[in-house]
Amino acid sequence: MKIPYVVSTNTRNAYRTAEFMQQSNGEVQRRIIAENFEWDDNYTPAPLSLLAALALSKIFHRINPLNKILRKDRDILMDLFPADIPLKYSVRLIEDEQYWKRSFNIKFPTRLELGVSFWKGKYLSTCLQEYLENAKPDLFLEDEAVELASLVSPYIYQLGLNQLQIIRQPTPPVPDPNTVEDNCEFSVPKLYDHIPLEPVIRKLYNLQEISLVFGLNNLGDEYMPRYFEFSIQDCESLCRGLEHLNHIKTIRINRSNLDCSKVKVILQNVVKKETIEELDFNHCKIGDYGMKALGGFIYVHKNIRRIRIANNRFKETGVAGIAYALQMNPEAPIELIGKYFHRIYNFSLNPMSLQCATTFAAAFVRCKEKPKTLIVNSCGFRGASAEKMAGLLCLNRGLTRLDMAANNLSGEAEATLLSALEQNKKILTIDLRRTHISEETQAKVDELLERNRNLVGQESEASEEIPPLYLNEPEYLIWEYNPNNPDYIPGRYPERVPEI
Repeated sequence: MKIPYVVSTNTRNAYRTAEFMQQSNGEVQRRIIAENFEWDDNYTPAPLSLLAALALSKIFHRINPLNKILRKDRDILMDLFPADIPLKYSVRLIEDEQYWKRSFNIKFPTRLELGVSFWKGKYLSTCLQEYLENAKPDLFLEDEAVELASLVSPYIYQLGLNQLQIIRQPTPPVPDPNTVEDNCEFSVPKLYDHIPLEPVIRKLYNLQEISLVFGLNNLGDEYMPRYFEFSIQDCESLCRGLEHLNHIKTIRINRSNLDCSKVKVILQNVVKKETIEELDFNHCKIGDYGMKALGGFIYVHKNIRRIRIANNRFKETGVAGIAYALQMNPEAPIELIGKYFHRIYNFSLNPMSLQCATTFAAAFVRCKEKPKTLIVNSCGFRGASAEKMAGLLCLNRGLTRLDMAANNLSGEAEATLLSALEQNKKILTIDLRRTHISEETQAKVDELLERNRNLVGQESEASEEIPPLYLNEPEYLIWEYNPNNPDYIPGRYPERVPEI
């Protein structure tokens, strides 16, 4: 019966008579209760069609009646089919979304999913995820994994692996009194390989988003540091699989030991994939040289739109690499989200010095294609570095969102922020939680942001301080703005004579 699906449970509960009203005179005398769809349960015998559907539901692997029965009987069958029908029978023949939703809730009762619009793809993706997450590298059956991936590939657009089993560490040979051998456990080479991802990923030809975590969950007392390592061979296997995907847009590797050498291997192999729009390397171990490689990727790649590198280990050199890429890549397209164009950069949880703040400010002012979102939460900005980041709004007219939560903006940075917002009429959202600013400053910021939101869609005149001739030209800011000058603050610059 499709009543529970066509009419939602919330709607039925809203129109159901309240318990305290069921004893009223009007309700007691009702003979026909229109909102009660189960009125005949336990009163009338089941129809023959239901009994036939019940019998057919038990032999679906031998007889497929779906194309030979009426729609109403097919709906009854979908409610009666067991959730454990082998995938080789159910994937190709069953399209009903409610069957796949019911199967998902029965097989994975602890998973709470909201906003799912394609339950068949969600169920099959979760089945593949569970298989790969629990596959032992020492006992991995590649043919079986490839068969499963080939079966579900037409319906999978997203794949997330929250853990991957690591190969068993070999032990030294057993001591033999008749031979001379090295039996020290520290002499055995360390192995950090996981299951080969290439044969599985290359079969998922519709895949658009992949998320990986190289580690293990729920270890408890069995924790060992090697469980959270992975090898260059793992990166190469992943990249060989990605080469066959023509629709991949997002690559995520989070909470893993992704260092400079490994991220270089990944970037070198995927730089030719023009479909990639997002790289997410949050909570990894990328240092300066890895960030320089990422900067080179941004410089070469034409379609990258989102970079997420929160909580890594880069410093001034890494920031300089990203800053160079921002200034030297004027042709990369900008992402459309809602009504505004966005290029998103997330640098949260990366402690940054005054030199980092200065380099950032220079890059975000000089770059021709202005990024629309900058997230620098909890980056340790205080004093002069905080003043530079706040003063960035004086010159950058592209940002519509700036998140600076958990930084210290008290003192001169607070005054610089208000002065910058007075001039900037493009910024729409600023996150200033836990920035040590006063309530009066927060109220003034909210007032200025509300002013900017009311100006959305209206043509505004060019700023009096920045000549219109140079507003969109990065060369305008090549003047005395030296990124290595720690005393310089954006927005305070000498007068210039406009070119004729």
